[in-house]
Amino acid sequence: MLPNKLKIIMIGPSESGKTQIANFISESINIEEAGTPSPTQGVRIVEFEVSNLSINGKITNIDIELWDCSGDHKFESCWPALRMGVHGVILVCSPSTAQAAAREMELLYNYFVSQPKLSTKQCVLFYNSTHENDDMDTLNLSATFSKVSQVSVNLKTGDNRLKKDFSNFVASILQTINASN
Repeated sequence: MLPNKLKIIMIGPSESGKTQIANFISESINIEEAGTPSPTQGVRIVEFEVSNLSINGKITNIDIELWDCSGDHKFESCWPALRMGVHGVILVCSPSTAQAAAREMELLYNYFVSQPKLSTKQCVLFYNSTHENDDMDTLNLSATFSKVSQVSVNLKTGDNRLKKDFSNFVASILQTINASN
């Protein structure tokens, strides 16, 4: 039985563009962010629907609860509550956070994917690049990520590709849940 709503956590280093990605995927507009982005304090939950997903030959719609989590470690004490009941994890990093990203991604993966025993199909890494020549290979990720989908995201030129990548990720989560039932 598929859930009525998916809880998906989006987390990564501070200033990697998580909130911008969350707003784009959910088609949310936050007036406060129209100017200079400000750091998320703890978590911000965005709810929306993804329509017309094909799951095992059936078309379905699913409600999404996207938890846009702060990358600041001062909120680490909240992590147990954040990961409770999670169905999927989006790890986000950017060229500006690439130096520390490999170690940080490993830490976040272990806590939010491995420990709650999620499948690699319930995790995706979004590399939020701002220039076309930004290269994901500079991340030097560990072998842990060899089976995790990695998507290069450019909000300036990405048009609907990011929404399609997100829909594919949601379908992957639902197929994984369906297979385990």
